[in-house]
Amino acid sequence: MSFSRTEQLTNLEKQEVFDLLVIGGGVVGAASLAMASANNLNVILLEKNDFASGASSRSTKLLHGGIRYLPQLQFGLVRESLQEQKVLQNLLGSLYKPLHLLAPVYKNDGFADMPKIFQNNLIAPKAFKLGLILYDLLGTRKKDRRHKTVSADETSKMFPILKRYNLKKSFIFEDAQTDDSKLVLTLLRNAVEEYKATAINYFEITNITKRRNVYQVECLDKISSKVFKLEVKKIIAATGVHNLPGDYKSNSSKMKYSGGAHLILKGDPLNLQGNAVLLPKTEDDRIMFVLPWLGNTIVGTTDTKTFSGTLDRPFADNDDKEFLLKHVRKYFDIDNLSYLSSWSGVRALLDSSTNSTKSISRGHFISVVEDDFVQVAGGKLTGFRIIAQEALQKVFNKDFDLEKLKFVDDIINLSETYKEDQFNFTVKHYCVAKPTDYLLRRTHISWFNENGGIESLKKITDKFYSNTQYEESHTELVEEGLII
Repeated sequence: MSFSRTEQLTNLEKQEVFDLLVIGGGVVGAASLAMASANNLNVILLEKNDFASGASSRSTKLLHGGIRYLPQLQFGLVRESLQEQKVLQNLLGSLYKPLHLLAPVYKNDGFADMPKIFQNNLIAPKAFKLGLILYDLLGTRKKDRRHKTVSADETSKMFPILKRYNLKKSFIFEDAQTDDSKLVLTLLRNAVEEYKATAINYFEITNITKRRNVYQVECLDKISSKVFKLEVKKIIAATGVHNLPGDYKSNSSKMKYSGGAHLILKGDPLNLQGNAVLLPKTEDDRIMFVLPWLGNTIVGTTDTKTFSGTLDRPFADNDDKEFLLKHVRKYFDIDNLSYLSSWSGVRALLDSSTNSTKSISRGHFISVVEDDFVQVAGGKLTGFRIIAQEALQKVFNKDFDLEKLKFVDDIINLSETYKEDQFNFTVKHYCVAKPTDYLLRRTHISWFNENGGIESLKKITDKFYSNTQYEESHTELVEEGLII
């Protein structure tokens, strides 16, 4: 069975009762589907928008160990993330990319997230090095993968436009990155084509009721406007920042939101040469990253109590963009710095008494709605497998694990420009329903081309879609800030 939307709808209509419904097509939902279907369960995943259209395509693309959480004494979260890196490297193939990060040490700067007592000129470098030693220990890293200390002169040779004034030395440590949206789609295809699961995008659940130990679920196909009804035995709602659907809305976990904006710089204007740089201190006392990504450069992220746009479609506003550019200029000797595109994601954080979003734990939380129904939110990209395992264990009381992913090369190598044969293949095997599915998440044409890749949009809609779809897609790209 191919992972086309048409075949998925046909499969839905054949089924009577599903063992499990997964609500939400982000990385945790996709992993839950993959693991449950590999255990011979009859599973369906429904997503009200496109797969990976929420936080799972709007991250910093890091599978990181969470070094920023060491000063917050979240040792468990850091250890879990570092150990999980090893597991994911074996499971994800070329979707896992090791990455070297440089952390420069400047006089009178210190490192954000450290207690104030550790931020003076003498203590800050020692405290950060101690953190890196602990980072290596928690990750049980072999000698050749442990952090290194490099002099100011060596740093300047490696990163020629990194500012030299007041630079004392630098540390280099290892993390990893991925293509978040393509990871989600690969997990889904694995579940559908290898294990006969069902996954449908643009399928909104309007109500859920329980009768005689079976959930009756009402759904709306947002493409055809057709109403569907199905029955399921158990539910995992991997809904992130969104409330539970229907009558269960009042049971939703109380959450705070945090906006995280990013910029894409065209090419390699900062001369990173495949490496990354940790910017040690922003004016709101955080760290930031500049990262190579698929031939371009990512700058991020912000951490704000509010965000522009909606939960379904947040965007980076002018203040976000200027904040990011300002801090790149703080650490790099570059004047004419412009960005190609931007995006913003919304973090789901467990509500707490603190007013600061950066001080709220980035750990995940799982709420038991009923014996056979859990809600999942929060957590880091690195921990997606562990979070899905925990959710599955709660509803089935048995252990699950993720199989090594297939089809990785199919999606990782898709072009940055529109090609008809690739488009046709993606529609068949990666469930494309709208032009923007392809332009934003199956490929990155809209992120990596001027004015949102509008020429590709025209070609796709002229050949495969209606004028109405063109207008809807054009509006979406405008709302994302990609078309002016």
